[in-house]
Amino acid sequence: MAGTIVAPVAVPKRVEETALERGWKVILHNDDVTPIDLVVYALQRAAGLSLELAEAVAREADSQGSAVAKRGLEKEDALIICGGLRKWSRVEGLCPGVRCEVEKDDE
Repeated sequence: MAGTIVAPVAVPKRVEETALERGWKVILHNDDVTPIDLVVYALQRAAGLSLELAEAVAREADSQGSAVAKRGLEKEDALIICGGLRKWSRVEGLCPGVRCEVEKDDE
């Protein structure tokens, strides 16, 4: 129509980006209570490790006192895996579940 002024649609100039904060790791600690087969099972279930890798991580934790179960994670995912490790390795009356922690990965 004549005399009608069309205003341009405002386009946001700043787009909020959510940076994924990768670089967290799950550390499994050795204990003298949880059977190693149960630790291997928990690593497979909670961290999605293959049988061979789960066995290697469990053996390293047993001999060295701790081992990195998984790295390169977002913090939330690392916390979920750590909670899953405790859940899948807990047996009422036998063992309370493995000890694990989440740390910022320096690699």
